[in-house]
Amino acid sequence: MAQRAVLFLLWLVDRSFAGFPNQINIGGLFMRSTVQEHSAFRFAVQLYNTNQNTTEKPFHLNYNVDNLESSNSFSVTHAFCSQFSRGVYAIFGFYDKKSMNTLTSFCGALHTSFVTPSYPTDNEVQFVIQMRPALRGAVLSLLSHYKWQKFVYLYDTERGFSILQAIMEAAVANNWQVTARSVSSTTDAAEFKRIIEEMDRRQEKRFVIDCEVGRINTILEQVVTLGKNSRGYHYILANLGFSNVSLDKVFAGGANISGFQIVNPENPIVQQFMQRWERLDEREFPEARNTPLKYTSALTHDAILVIAEAFRYLRRQRVDVSRRGSAGDCLANPAVPWSQGIDIERALKTVESKCTGMTGNIQFDNYGRRTNYTIDVYEMKTGGPRKIGYWNEYARFVNIMDPQVSNDSSVENRTIVVTTIMYATEVAPLGSKMGWVHWAWCLLAATA
Repeated sequence: MAQRAVLFLLWLVDRSFAGFPNQINIGGLFMRSTVQEHSAFRFAVQLYNTNQNTTEKPFHLNYNVDNLESSNSFSVTHAFCSQFSRGVYAIFGFYDKKSMNTLTSFCGALHTSFVTPSYPTDNEVQFVIQMRPALRGAVLSLLSHYKWQKFVYLYDTERGFSILQAIMEAAVANNWQVTARSVSSTTDAAEFKRIIEEMDRRQEKRFVIDCEVGRINTILEQVVTLGKNSRGYHYILANLGFSNVSLDKVFAGGANISGFQIVNPENPIVQQFMQRWERLDEREFPEARNTPLKYTSALTHDAILVIAEAFRYLRRQRVDVSRRGSAGDCLANPAVPWSQGIDIERALKTVESKCTGMTGNIQFDNYGRRTNYTIDVYEMKTGGPRKIGYWNEYARFVNIMDPQVSNDSSVENRTIVVTTIMYATEVAPLGSKMGWVHWAWCLLAATA
């Protein structure tokens, strides 16, 4: 009887989940430049699907990917409609300035969630889950920590204007002298050179560079070429991938470099992922080996965690999200939204602290923006990047470095106090009855 009761209970449980699909289809939209992120996406899905714990893997993830050669509205519309017609439950992908409005409009009209590691949008939009945390609070806190009053802000308009707006508001409140210069339309290294030379004529030695990693590297190459990496220069990189930037040559000249990091190498999840990542066949997963892991690839991995956790939650809540029959025409007028889309969006936003990934705690507000996150603050030091503190929404910037203690072997940024002591000794030459005085100086140096 007991055995029959157990079998009956198992049958009831199975019946309660019968309406939930055993395969969740997700879409992927990748730009030409997101090769490593595409590998991270496929590898993260593979890690989920090969998880042997059936209670943690109650369904299979399947993906359909479109690679975009261009981000114009025509190609983005075609790719999005292609994904929608396949009946995907959510779409992972990237946008830029050209494609953002098109994608967010489709998501809102059709109630299809778009999970992205791209820069956070300035607008409050629905059905967009933003994996990348906002950086403006951390940038303002670091400027306050260094007590900068005069600096140059180089920014990429394709990343939005939120940091620019915050800096300008702070400049008015604190009487900062800020020179803001857009570099979004600049791809020629010679143009970066002209900008740096112009700033040098103004005797500017402090820079905030708000760009993606590739553009930052190009700017810093010109910094080194022009010799603007000597002592007295200081560069703050407004980017979440401090370890992804080539900094050795800039630091070798004596310049200070500060920045931010969202991936903590001491995180056990990061270490476990990297052990597997570095063993992958690069023919199947391009840029997986011999290429530093980008923070956008880590965000991509975490996006799969969020999607998986959201559908586990829906399954536990017995929400039937099965897509039956035709998915409809995404260009229909008026638009016909997907009835289960709101349930999926709500589940994606409420993963809360259940989901911890390579970029730390993953939690979202009502508009799909990251909240309750921590960003590490780094400086380039002798021996490589070193964490000097962290920033979060509650404590703001917390400095963990003791200013009296330094492991640097160099005397850079130290004050050397030199004391001169003069003393006299009387020396009597051999055979002389009169002595003569010998004056000597002793230099005593101490570092403060």
